[in-house]
Amino acid sequence: MVNSGIDAKAIWQAVCQNTLSKKVDPLNYRTWFLNVKPYIASDRVFGLAVQNKLAQDFLKPYSDLIEDALRDHTRVHYKTEISVFPDGSLPIHENETIGSQNVNNAISFNSNGTNSFQTGIFNPNYTFDSFIVGSGNRFAHAASIAIASMESPRNYNPLFLYGGSGLGKTHLLHAIGNKVRRMFPEKRVVYVQTEQFVNDFIICVQKNEFEEFRNHYRMADMLLIDDIQFIESKDRMQVEFFYTFNALYESGKNVVLTCDKPPQSLSSLVDRLRTRFMSGLTIDITPPDFETRVAILLNLCKTHGVDIPSDIIQYIANNVTSNVREIEGAFKTISALQIMNIDVSLDMARQALQNIIQPGAVKEIDIPLIMEIVANYYNVTINDLKSKQRSQNIVEPRQISMYLCRKKLNNTLKEIGIAFGGRNHATVLHACDRINEELKTNKNLQEAIANIEARLQ
Repeated sequence: MVNSGIDAKAIWQAVCQNTLSKKVDPLNYRTWFLNVKPYIASDRVFGLAVQNKLAQDFLKPYSDLIEDALRDHTRVHYKTEISVFPDGSLPIHENETIGSQNVNNAISFNSNGTNSFQTGIFNPNYTFDSFIVGSGNRFAHAASIAIASMESPRNYNPLFLYGGSGLGKTHLLHAIGNKVRRMFPEKRVVYVQTEQFVNDFIICVQKNEFEEFRNHYRMADMLLIDDIQFIESKDRMQVEFFYTFNALYESGKNVVLTCDKPPQSLSSLVDRLRTRFMSGLTIDITPPDFETRVAILLNLCKTHGVDIPSDIIQYIANNVTSNVREIEGAFKTISALQIMNIDVSLDMARQALQNIIQPGAVKEIDIPLIMEIVANYYNVTINDLKSKQRSQNIVEPRQISMYLCRKKLNNTLKEIGIAFGGRNHATVLHACDRINEELKTNKNLQEAIANIEARLQ
């Protein structure tokens, strides 16, 4: 196997100069990126050492951008590890050249699948204790704890968690992994993002090392796979994953998958995989309600030792509604102002958060805008709303869209029906009547429509 030296500092300087300095706001770049100390944590993990948790939390949302820039520069699919070292030290010296595998040897296996078993890296901050439970994620949280506790594993196998970006799916995967490793250290838990699973398979195809790849995944006691939707339209990859899934399932090993849509909406997935995904426990994680958003903000204040006035907490919770990442982004904006010894009033908070809460120019409300906002809220597409699909995850947002078009606009039932794929006026009337009736008793629907109307404003 060929070894080559990797200089973390040189890589980081090149990535900053060529990419990050051009894509990150100049003030944020100077404040947070220039003080980072890079290191190589392993052959697939690029470490960034920072001096405090605020810097760590600020950089985390940039992980995807950093990983893309690292891949463009090194041709290696690094995962980023952002660690706090208050004294400026590093787990390895920042100028040390680290011996590592050649970039073509992205994964390594033993024929028995044991000594060099790559189990993935779990974020120690993603635990069940740090997960804020609300009405939109309570079922997913309880099922994840049951999986991690190895309670009646077949009753939850596979566990399929789906929902929009930033709702806590990855947090739950890491929490499962952290708990299993703590409670059952003899178990081999494998966490992998689907993109990495695909990349590993491609490398094995190039090197003709199929047995090593199969041993790597099929000898796991638990497989946690993130963003399974990226396997769509990859026919050969679906075949390989089908046999991996079957091998684990039939031997009683747990498989937990996350996705941005329910399995029945994975239209490019082969039927035999889709039906297997649907054969276990499928749980929808929905955006946090108001009480959960307040709890998330209060927990962030406690964790970071920041005291944000209650009126600003209420303002953020009322206006940042779609996902947890946006809530964290709003919190970091306000806490950064406080760290700079700026006395933040409600008016100042409104100004500081205007690009988060009301990005871009105000649009005139029309049918396309209503369809766009509802589709984004429910993590479906506008084409789904116009389609003939009758699955519940499509029908409800479609009917809500029709209801809001009728409520907010002067369009006729016929005009609305034409906009929604050529439906007749009776279909639109039925949708509006159903939503009106449901609103009388359904608190979740009341919350959802209130959130959507706030976005329309």
